[in-house]
Amino acid sequence: MRFGVCVAPEQIDSIARAGFDYCELPARAVLPMEDDRTAMPALRAIAAAPIRPEAFNVLVPATLPLVGPHADLAALRGYLRSAFQRMAWLGASVVVLGSGAARQIPDSMERAAALDQLADALALAGDEAGRAGITLALEHLNRGESNVFNSVAESYSSTRDRGRAGGQSAADLPHIALKRDPFDSVITAAPLLVHVHVADGGRKAPGKGGYDYAGFMAVLHQVGYDARISAECSWDDLDAEAPAALAFMREQWA
Repeated sequence: MRFGVCVAPEQIDSIARAGFDYCELPARAVLPMEDDRTAMPALRAIAAAPIRPEAFNVLVPATLPLVGPHADLAALRGYLRSAFQRMAWLGASVVVLGSGAARQIPDSMERAAALDQLADALALAGDEAGRAGITLALEHLNRGESNVFNSVAESYSSTRDRGRAGGQSAADLPHIALKRDPFDSVITAAPLLVHVHVADGGRKAPGKGGYDYAGFMAVLHQVGYDARISAECSWDDLDAEAPAALAFMREQWA
């Protein structure tokens, strides 16, 4: 198992010193809206960091909606092609599509039509990710962040029933806990599970308590998951807390 943290580029050195295997960066770190010349200094700085960004998240900004009257597949394709090419160059293996604002279904839109539109966007995203040699993982979000794909089961059934549109699935312990999803849903989704996010209660660092972290690890072992686990959490003091969080994550996995 490889352990990482969701951070900003300027925090990579801190988690490298703590001993994490990789970092998970937001997609905006590769400046997908900028041309290559403008983006290159930022990309080179990330490439020179002591650990690689094996994963990325927050793939699509709210300004590029995946559904609704302003959705634009041509614009989405151009954005994703730039983003994925740069992520692949930096060493990314998986990209998480949470992006709650971008996938929010407008209140005025009929849900069946919205799901069809989302399926087209996710299929495009999956194709572009594949072109770059990256796996795309659809993330379930709680209802406070999005009104669609709100559970592990819903995300899994969407990817499975619509021809695996959007690639694969991610599982997020805090979202599972907030929705009170049974861990059995992770077992059901295991065939498509490619990435995991964890934290403890209140999105605190792993080891702070509040969620059934041990139970979640047991389920991941049960389904044979063995890829990456990223801490997606808040920190009071990253430098001070990161080593203990990593020790806890490794201990709980073992």
